[in-house]
Amino acid sequence: MERYILVSTILGLILLLFFFSEYRTNQSLNQEATLEGFIIMKEGEVYLVEDPDFVQEDANKLTIQELRRKYNMSKLLIKGFGTLRGIENGQKVKVWYSEILESYPGKVEVIKIEPM
Repeated sequence: MERYILVSTILGLILLLFFFSEYRTNQSLNQEATLEGFIIMKEGEVYLVEDPDFVQEDANKLTIQELRRKYNMSKLLIKGFGTLRGIENGQKVKVWYSEILESYPGKVEVIKIEPM
């Protein structure tokens, strides 16, 4: 009986933490912290090109260094699995984020990505 109560308590806490995490994500989304741009997936990294003059053919032709010289880009730090599901290289997207870290290139902690 003691084990049943202990296991039930642990599972209850895990569920509570999961729902709290989902609640925080939804609250962040409601604050409308968003960026729009084109997604670049190269060399095991994911970047967001925020330059409106971006040419989609460059996503496949140019290297990351060439893209950095030509366009304003931020590196995306993606936490959740499946965040990039359905997103293709060079596609225009809207990105919800929690924080932008100061570095070169800037690093954006991603909450959600949607194609436009």
